[in-house]
Amino acid sequence: MRRCVRAVLPLMFAPGLLAGCATHAIRLEAAGAVQARSREAVTAAAGYFDAIEQRRRDAAAALVASDPSCLPVTPLRIQVPIAPSAPAAPLCLSGEAPTPGYAMFEIDIGSSPRVVLEPRISLIAAISDYADALATILDAPKTDVSAEITTFADQADRLARFGSFVAGADLPNVNAAVASEQGQSLVALIAFADDLAREARRTRDVRALVVERGAVVDRALASLSAQVTIWGRGAARNADDLYGNALFRTYVRNRASLSADQREQLAGRVFAAREAAKDGPARAAQVADAIDLAAKAQAGLRDALAGRLTPAQRRAAARLNIDRITRALGLIAALASPA
Repeated sequence: MRRCVRAVLPLMFAPGLLAGCATHAIRLEAAGAVQARSREAVTAAAGYFDAIEQRRRDAAAALVASDPSCLPVTPLRIQVPIAPSAPAAPLCLSGEAPTPGYAMFEIDIGSSPRVVLEPRISLIAAISDYADALATILDAPKTDVSAEITTFADQADRLARFGSFVAGADLPNVNAAVASEQGQSLVALIAFADDLAREARRTRDVRALVVERGAVVDRALASLSAQVTIWGRGAARNADDLYGNALFRTYVRNRASLSADQREQLAGRVFAAREAAKDGPARAAQVADAIDLAAKAQAGLRDALAGRLTPAQRRAAARLNIDRITRALGLIAALASPA
């Protein structure tokens, strides 16, 4: 956004000029908040994912080391007793069928929250620049928003590095129809962002494109919100549940032969895995809530651009929806905080 440039004038400033500069100051402050919060969100999410990855590696290593039948491979195929009378059996499965009284589970060390959530958080960060541009047009219709639109398009294009995400195949057990729908909605969103970037210096054309085709953003965000919610209720906790159960089984079988320090370390891993199984769904819910807020913000801004509003109504819509965006980014930034 452009700064309010004041010409050298006599002391008797025109009231309209003062009001215009005040409006620009408010806008600049809001824009700075969005950009700062976006950086905070991405940085905090990266730290959260790094911590999760380390915890999962540590848990996997402890699990493999706990039983001589296990090798450090992924996916790790373990068998868990499902019948009270199940005989003793190796933790890791070498053949095709589990021991009678056991069920087989696979733990894929690579299927982590980072795989699922990182591209969706990147999309929220991209949408924040898009929403910032729409709010600017509402507040000051002739302002150059090319920087915000270009950033949005660049970030949308970078989503292509998450290949399975754009293809709609990055979630466990996703069916082909759902994957195809997600893939199509994301490809349409990336194309929309590129078209906006080509028209970025002509605010009137940006506005027309948003009104005509901005619903592609709605569809992409709605699809992602539903998927994150479903993932959070199931897959987000499965690996940690399996870690906890398998480590507990190992503790029960080996506690008599372990030293007090070894028992303490193993018990600590059991508790950590059980706690993580509760944490995953809560973090997924935060991301789903952030996606929903971002969706409301950009839809509200688009509706305001399409409507016949007074300047005061436009400013109110801009402020309301920039607040929604900053709250969405705040939810992402809070990922790294204890639940």
